[in-house]
Amino acid sequence: MVNPEFSVVLSLHVHNANEGEAFSETRTGLDHVGFAVIDLSALEEWERHLTELHVEHSPLAYQALDDHSGYSVVVFRDPDNVQLEFFWMA
Repeated sequence: MVNPEFSVVLSLHVHNANEGEAFSETRTGLDHVGFAVIDLSALEEWERHLTELHVEHSPLAYQALDDHSGYSVVVFRDPDNVQLEFFWMA
């Protein structure tokens, strides 16, 4: 469940020792980062916003977890190729 009173600070750091290789989920470390949104309309707004900014992204999709629950998601990648997603648990 998402509490609208919570806040999160996300800090990104560049390592100068990086040789410029692209990110890969298959190496040890980060797989992807997901950001929960408050409702489906917020997810739809993020999809529109990414489109307006010309950020390549998946279409909004529903993923069933079982017969009674699932989530909707929009997936995109950052400049280092790390998969990011906005999702709403249905």
